Amino acid sequence: MARRIEMAARRAVVATVVATTVLAVAGDHASARVGGRNQTPGIKILTKDESAALARKRIDIRVRVRRPDRVRITVLALNLGTRPAYVTRARTLNLDRLGVTTRIASIPLTRSALVELAAARATCRSVRIAAFASVRATRRRHKQPRTHIRRNSRTLRPHRKGCRPQPPGLPPPGVGKPPPPPPTNKITIRAGAANADITPPVGTPMFAFTARSNVFGPSLDRPMQILADPDTNLYAKTFEPSQGIHTRVRARAIVIESGGKKYALVQADLGGLPYALTQEVLKRVASTAITGDRLLLSATHTHSSSGAIWSVDNSGYAYVGGDAYDPRVFEQVASGITEAILGANANLTPARIGVGTSELRTASNNRRFESQFVHNTDIPKDPAARRADSIDPRLTVIRVDAADGSPIGVWSNFAVHPTSFGARNLLFSADHPATTERFVEAELAREGSARGTPPAHPPVDVWTNANEGDISPNGDPPTDPTLSSNDPHSALDYIVNSFGGANETGRRVADGVLSAWRDAAPAMTGSPKIDVRHTFMALDGTKADGEPVGPVPILGAGGVTLPDGTCLPADNPAFPGQGTKFPAVIGPGAVPNTHPVSLMRIGPLAVIAFPSELTKQMGKRIRAVVAGQTGGAAPAGTIIAGLTNSYNSYVATPEEYAACAYEGSFTLWGREQGPRYRDLAKALAQSLYGGAPPPTSAAEPPEVSPGTPQPPTAKPTPLAGTVVTDVVPKVTRFGQAVFKWNGGDPSVDAPRDKAFVTLERQGAHGFEPVATEDSVVDVTEHARDQTWTETWQFTECDPLGTYRFTVHGMANKGSGVGPYSATSKPFDLGKSTNISAYSKSVSDGRAHVRAEYGGFPMRPLADLPLRVRTGFAVLTVKKPDGSVDDVVALPDPAGLEFTARVPDGSAIQSISVEDSCGNTSG
Repeated sequence: MARRIEMAARRAVVATVVATTVLAVAGDHASARVGGRNQTPGIKILTKDESAALARKRIDIRVRVRRPDRVRITVLALNLGTRPAYVTRARTLNLDRLGVTTRIASIPLTRSALVELAAARATCRSVRIAAFASVRATRRRHKQPRTHIRRNSRTLRPHRKGCRPQPPGLPPPGVGKPPPPPPTNKITIRAGAANADITPPVGTPMFAFTARSNVFGPSLDRPMQILADPDTNLYAKTFEPSQGIHTRVRARAIVIESGGKKYALVQADLGGLPYALTQEVLKRVASTAITGDRLLLSATHTHSSSGAIWSVDNSGYAYVGGDAYDPRVFEQVASGITEAILGANANLTPARIGVGTSELRTASNNRRFESQFVHNTDIPKDPAARRADSIDPRLTVIRVDAADGSPIGVWSNFAVHPTSFGARNLLFSADHPATTERFVEAELAREGSARGTPPAHPPVDVWTNANEGDISPNGDPPTDPTLSSNDPHSALDYIVNSFGGANETGRRVADGVLSAWRDAAPAMTGSPKIDVRHTFMALDGTKADGEPVGPVPILGAGGVTLPDGTCLPADNPAFPGQGTKFPAVIGPGAVPNTHPVSLMRIGPLAVIAFPSELTKQMGKRIRAVVAGQTGGAAPAGTIIAGLTNSYNSYVATPEEYAACAYEGSFTLWGREQGPRYRDLAKALAQSLYGGAPPPTSAAEPPEVSPGTPQPPTAKPTPLAGTVVTDVVPKVTRFGQAVFKWNGGDPSVDAPRDKAFVTLERQGAHGFEPVATEDSVVDVTEHARDQTWTETWQFTECDPLGTYRFTVHGMANKGSGVGPYSATSKPFDLGKSTNISAYSKSVSDGRAHVRAEYGGFPMRPLADLPLRVRTGFAVLTVKKPDGSVDDVVALPDPAGLEFTARVPDGSAIQSISVEDSCGNTSG
């Protein structure tokens, strides 16, 4: 999302007050240098907040010098817009009378600055001010005068009711445009939203990476564990157990009531979900009158969530992807999803909805471009166009607002695998959707509060996946286009692991969601047309394009080919309709062959919901067929909601299937499975939009008993609540705070739907919570000795101050399970002083300086900036005539370097850098 390139719209607004002498270098914004003992000035910003600045229409600054002198002051705003701009007219202070060495300057703001500052306050954006005071003086040893300078920084906060603090680790809100007034059209629908925790106990295995399986190399306890489960605390049986939490995994729901019917748009942070889970949830929400044909329950496809939920009719997915079924885990997941839907139903209120779209090309790439995608016959011939066509850049949202315009939530849809974390990750995480969801939800709440319509309940981002079968996330750092990729300074962000990659992808997708959400504003309506067609598809040998699809699922040996690149030399040797697939596992009964499929009309949007992972091109073909049947009634487009209401592996195009790659091999039911999906989608569209009879449905799969969960017996941990290793007294931005304590057995500790670890910051009324372990910049890890460790990553703009951790868990100290608590010592968060300039030059009458941050931890837990791209640099410059002066260099339009006008032939002697959040070079 080019986060650093668009820093002006992503960081807190920064205004810089630059005080210079009358003898400043002509053409420069300011002359400045810290130094000189003869006449070093002092400066302090007195304006406390934005309200005070707007009320007085001025910035108040106190300037102090040691003896009478003259000081010229100008005020420069660095990030109120996209480029630096003056916010005051030039002002000279005369402190030349004997005994007058201190003065308070009330500097009038320009009209444009007042407008920008008012907009910042209206949208709850803080303004950071850096003030410079300088005087020109001659040292006794030198004939040339020198500039003496001091600077003082302060953050002006909005100080208005309704503004919410920004969650740590997420970028500060951008500038944004004033929202349009709420529509006044008639309202006939109601809507509500809610979310709930579905995180299982630490130790539960995760779904989607077969590499986590121990089936082929079990430890001694594994066979007995699989057969008899003698230790009820062991949730993992054939897969590696999880070891902690990166983010909680959650369920989010939006319920819409229209025409006496209720429709539920639901998401769960799961790798996939069996239809048995959908059936169980439907039973539990029966009181809401939400039925199976009006439920879209989608898995996000994170590969770091609950694995042991695959019922007996899904044993293939259990043992290949997520471990043997455990009714305790199934119960927790079903309970959390149910809670989200019931909560959304309870929050129903008159509402409007609208559909918005955006184009996002920086967050994904096709992982099978050469080996699979290029085999398709309906792709562009031009190489550049072919590469661009290999992803689906369309991001679509359904925006839901209350009647007064306050945000209820958003249903978002984008094609990308949540696989930022690989198989070695053993921490629960929603992957990159976690960052997207949390940032979008925080921004919706902030915007609603800023315009005087705060949400009645926390907004939700119901994040869903589209045709992502062959689409991987792009979490690579943005790069400097002026440097080669081999240059060690080409990366603009410090991304060296999965945490940073997930953070970066999530931020990029969040930008797309928010753009589409704002795009939907003008089209909000209170009376959308909502309808659905629903059926069950049996992969029973029914033909598509002349070949049978099913009834036997066969897993191919992906990547195993003959020397000529083909699979088997003969057609259909494994089973009719399976083509040249090289069979690895033939598994009749291992996975279900009947699945739900829906086509839902939501206003101008058509949503076709499949249980599978469709490749990009197969999804495009299906969308085109459905769009052709809508008769113009779906002007917002047709999209795929994948992994919905059930799970049925991959669906590749016939050409991709023949390439013997991964996705084709996991297209279990045959070469023409994609065309079978296409034909069914067309029949549903002909019924929904054309009035044709609905396609004949197969029988609904029978219910599978979820079993009776046996509660575990928590192992005694008598030391629970005692501190093992406390936080160090001082941490700086970019650093980490680490707290370790004795806790409870993971079967009961880190309880679901409750804050386990809370980060608190000292305020006017004591310590106040600012975030929990559900953040995207921390990890909570469990060790076998029953100790827990919280590691918190501070980022470049987190508020300075005094912090502490509090823990509220559950443990068996010897007399049964009960609560315990632990509190760390307070610790101070300070600014970073690890900025260093690595490049300086003078050419064509301009100084050029590039700087980077340093002091990164060994295991960063977030996407951190590397290049310094905001703020200013103070340069000491030796001119060709031998004189020395100081200039302030500002970021160039691309935010790649600091530049200032200097005479040709000048040399940069020293550099002092400060970014927009107050971090410095020393």
